[in-house]
Amino acid sequence: MLRAIRFIVDLFTQRHGIVAFVFFLVLGLLMRQSPTPIRESIVSTAVSTLYFPAQRIVSAVGHYKALAEENEQLKEENARLRQETYHAREGLQELARLHTLVRFDDKWDFPIVTARVIGHNPGRFLTTMVINRGSEHGVKENMPVFSMNGLVGKISKASMTHSRVQLLVDPNLKLSVMDRRTRVVGFLESMDGVRLTALVPTHAGVHAGDTLVTSGLGGIFPKGIPVGTVKDVRKSDLDVMRQMEVEPFQDFSILEEVFVMEKEPDWLIKELLDE
Repeated sequence: MLRAIRFIVDLFTQRHGIVAFVFFLVLGLLMRQSPTPIRESIVSTAVSTLYFPAQRIVSAVGHYKALAEENEQLKEENARLRQETYHAREGLQELARLHTLVRFDDKWDFPIVTARVIGHNPGRFLTTMVINRGSEHGVKENMPVFSMNGLVGKISKASMTHSRVQLLVDPNLKLSVMDRRTRVVGFLESMDGVRLTALVPTHAGVHAGDTLVTSGLGGIFPKGIPVGTVKDVRKSDLDVMRQMEVEPFQDFSILEEVFVMEKEPDWLIKELLDE
């Protein structure tokens, strides 16, 4: 059929008008003398040939629309699968963190409550946060709070379902720490709500890179919770003391889950604190 079309087009483009005239004249005579079924077949073939390009265009447009719809469906499916993959990855990471933190149950003789961080203080510096556990979960004031990296702070206020955590960088929190290598005891605090410093005796022999842990003094924090590392040791205002700059093990700005140790202050220390 395509060859016939090319033949007819060549006749006209090559200016063979006479040949074309004779061709159509003979074709008309043959159709007139031919039986009706044959004439209908010839007309049907000619019409189909003329409409063939238009049919191809319509078919191509329909195929393009179908592909576009399928492409949109695939995009939506891809977005949904990405969300599911993201949630699954987050769940696996959370499970790994919780599995690591569960090991703390065997280190201290106190029950541990798992909590999720749900809010931060709105101030300029991050000194407090809110967790989704309260008194109905066994959480009380002055209970230690830590993560799998190290000490976070303590409970400063507990309601029924939520509690406020006072972080190590809060200038109002004072902590007794011990150098793990030299066993010397010092007092950790933050003067500006950002940096942590500690004072130790000059003769203690503390060096940069040493690890600090809770000393167990003060009655609130048990002995041995990792706190941070010594970044620098320099002179203080007192000749008999050295000031250490401390880098905490835990980055408070990225905390998602914490653990509350159900340890109440020792009764003697608590009486002294209340006075």
